[in-house]
Amino acid sequence: MAKLKSLDFWYGLLLMVLTISFVGCVDDNDDTEAPFLEVSPLTLNFTGEGTPAGDSQNVFHISTNRPWTATVRDAKDWVTLSQTSGEGSADVTVSVPAGVADEAKVDVEISNNSGVLMRQTVTIVRGQQVEAALIYKETFGDANVEDKPFPDQYEGWNTTGDGAANVTYTGNNVSIRSTGLANTDAYDGASGPNVAFFGKNPSALVVNKIALKAEQTSLRLTFGASRSSRSEETGDYDNTFKTETFVVELSADGNAWTPLAYEVNNGDQDYPYWVFATANFTLAKAVSELYIRFTANEGSVYRLDDITLETGNGGQEISLDGGTVGPEPGDAVAITIPELIAMMSDGGTVIDNESDRYFEAVVQADVAAGNWTNNQLQVAVEGATEAGQGLTLYGSQVNPSDLGLEKGDKVRVTLYKGLARAELYDGLYEVTGDKDVNWVKVEKIGTASITPVVITPDRLIDYQAMTVTVENASSNTAGECAATHTFTANGQDFTVYCKGGSVFDGKNYGVATGNVTGIVTLYRGTPQVAPRNLDDVAAFISGEVDPEPDPKPGEGGEYASISPFLFENGEDGGSAYGQEAVIDGETYSVLKLGTSSKSGTFTSGELGVTGDKKLSFYAVAWKGKKATLYLRVNNGGEAKTSGIELNANDGATGNPEPAYTLTLSASDYYTVDLTGLTESSTVTISTSENFDSAKSSAPRAILCGFQLQ
Repeated sequence: MAKLKSLDFWYGLLLMVLTISFVGCVDDNDDTEAPFLEVSPLTLNFTGEGTPAGDSQNVFHISTNRPWTATVRDAKDWVTLSQTSGEGSADVTVSVPAGVADEAKVDVEISNNSGVLMRQTVTIVRGQQVEAALIYKETFGDANVEDKPFPDQYEGWNTTGDGAANVTYTGNNVSIRSTGLANTDAYDGASGPNVAFFGKNPSALVVNKIALKAEQTSLRLTFGASRSSRSEETGDYDNTFKTETFVVELSADGNAWTPLAYEVNNGDQDYPYWVFATANFTLAKAVSELYIRFTANEGSVYRLDDITLETGNGGQEISLDGGTVGPEPGDAVAITIPELIAMMSDGGTVIDNESDRYFEAVVQADVAAGNWTNNQLQVAVEGATEAGQGLTLYGSQVNPSDLGLEKGDKVRVTLYKGLARAELYDGLYEVTGDKDVNWVKVEKIGTASITPVVITPDRLIDYQAMTVTVENASSNTAGECAATHTFTANGQDFTVYCKGGSVFDGKNYGVATGNVTGIVTLYRGTPQVAPRNLDDVAAFISGEVDPEPDPKPGEGGEYASISPFLFENGEDGGSAYGQEAVIDGETYSVLKLGTSSKSGTFTSGELGVTGDKKLSFYAVAWKGKKATLYLRVNNGGEAKTSGIELNANDGATGNPEPAYTLTLSASDYYTVDLTGLTESSTVTISTSENFDSAKSSAPRAILCGFQLQ
């Protein structure tokens, strides 16, 4: 009997434990049923007028035995629910106003203390949905960006889409980086690691030449972005994204811009500093190309990633004919050239963020004579005799020949607010702006006479961009006019510069004494006199130069190089590359010097000739950049040049896959005198004055067609 009672005891204890365990497994709700959730229907269709479409309804039914919530995703505030929470089964009515085609998601969830138990999603569709076709996408790639390259220096773009073949990137105070708060998983499709970082205010990134088909007028632009501003007082970070200080604009030509409104979500709860932005829009008129400009009006707080343009259902109507090109000059406030000079600083100072500014001046260069530099317009105060009354306007928007300007034209120059900058560039008084932004307007308003100011060589830099005369100057040598020369006056040397391709081509100068007249320009911080025409140096002109024979073409054509200058036959002194380029439909081996941040140096093979020779070649700088070539002869001999300033070439950009495509002209052809050569002489060519691969802001050049005569 004792044994049976013992069994009864243990059986009862086991039954009690199982009962307690079962009770402990049910939900913390008193209901002992297992949780369930059913939502029907899962799609509600509405017309563009906001009424149920076809057989659709405007109600979804929730069947559940738990408390529930209904949440509209991504701040789609055009969807209104009759209730957003409840307990047990319920009907939820959906209200939709009239509007453009769009789609929203409603998440219905039941939860307990441990989190979400079940979820079902209802899709709300308004209007006819268009299947998205990818036109353009940029994730900024995953290349090494330790040097924080600018957009025109970066070579790691990851550009895709049917309209992306001809896309290029330009920017102002924008660099590509992988630093900051990562966007991984912050939104669907977040790519990382590289992003565009917007530096000092103002800064802008421009996506150029997205190709559109005639039928692609209903579009959708999305991008990821973040804002992170640190308080100097508390050290705390403010990650609130501000659409009013991060502006998006569209253009059909890169000149006239139209603002584009966009919406942002609030960011994932684990990534509150990244937002996902969306803009649905309809072009009022089809365009063949679309430009997108992102502008940050706060310094060093914004990052951008994953720009995507695709077909969509349309939205806000955008008229690209009505873009903003800047107010009329009558709205501007006057400013003087001395006031502009006083504002200048290294790196540039925005002239005025609130108002456009204007001044009147006289064009100094004899444009027709050709002794002027592309994209530079020297202007000075009419009749000025004192120093500090001239400056240089720099940029493709002020190229004198494009504007049809001539020596003595009186112009009114309007500098647009927030865009024009006063910059001290290697000592040069320069007013400029971003190359892809319309920052200036130059209008001819009359003509004026120019009376040169008589000065001594020691005062040249004070009279830059003005026309001066140095009296009783002596030429130290005789030779060809189209070059850089040293003259002497008042016991001081000074430089006279006559550009190839100008009226000085084919002219000789002799040893003589007389007056030298010209515009004071600067080269690498050193002042020089650039005669406007032959009359300015009439005392020195001695006759015509014997015509030189045409350069001897190498095997393969005019742009082929002789053997010592082929990359494989020389020596890489740092950041030099042998690559290919298509020129006039033919492919040639070319020499590339420099990277996005470092200068490049190359030394040729032995020349195998003796005596004095002329080295001729083609050379261009990187697209939109400046570069200077330096040449040095080794193992006996000398190169008669102090530096060659190259023209930028639009084809010198990006990664050559399979080759660069270059268009070269006579202005890209250079000849250097080499003297005292020995058979073992070599030539070192560099974009660094020190012939190394040190960091540089203007390092890249492409060269070809080397010949010796």
